[in-house]
Amino acid sequence: MFELIPLMLERVGILVILAFLLSRMKSFRQIIQNEHSFSAKVILIVIFGAFGVISNYTGVHIYHESIMSQSWHFNVASNNAIANTRIMGVAIGGLIGGPVVGLGVGLIAGLHRLTLGGFTAYACAISTIVAGVVTGILRKRFGIQKNKSLWSVVSIGIIMECVQMGIILLIAKPFWAALHLVEVIALPMILINGFGTLIFILIIQNILQEEEKTRALQTNKALYIAE
Repeated sequence: MFELIPLMLERVGILVILAFLLSRMKSFRQIIQNEHSFSAKVILIVIFGAFGVISNYTGVHIYHESIMSQSWHFNVASNNAIANTRIMGVAIGGLIGGPVVGLGVGLIAGLHRLTLGGFTAYACAISTIVAGVVTGILRKRFGIQKNKSLWSVVSIGIIMECVQMGIILLIAKPFWAALHLVEVIALPMILINGFGTLIFILIIQNILQEEEKTRALQTNKALYIAE
């Protein structure tokens, strides 16, 4: 179980690096600021959907209770599964863009996971779509834009990961294999996805704070010139 943690850290690090690089792009900052527009929602779906696809490809291959580290894999054997950071990107996408974005990202990441195969494919696809819809609905109350909602958002990400474990136990067959899988991956995935969600939120909130400071400076400059 615990040997999975450093492998998962490597995977979440990929998404964090991508998020940081995006945060330096002016166009991405503008999208975060104007997430209500149709074009912004489409772009957010594409970006976070891509995060989900990358998470699927870079997941850690699990065979029974054995962990097989692979950089990329394009299919999963029928009796195997993968541990990944897919839910993290889906949850953040939903919390930023709302139900439409959450559903779109969930469909992209979930259906892509389904194409990879494995005995948890259907359970993971369903849980991913559920996570996108639920986090999108929760956006108004726990929006990622609100500084005070930091730990609430992290908690939502952790809860969505727990929901995924529950759906795997309910849907994946045979049950004994699903139970053994959850015993191996549950704690590492919950901890690492929670940590990754925290870092991702801090990056997004840093974007919002910098943009707010920029607007304040521009307003002060305009007032000074007017005087």
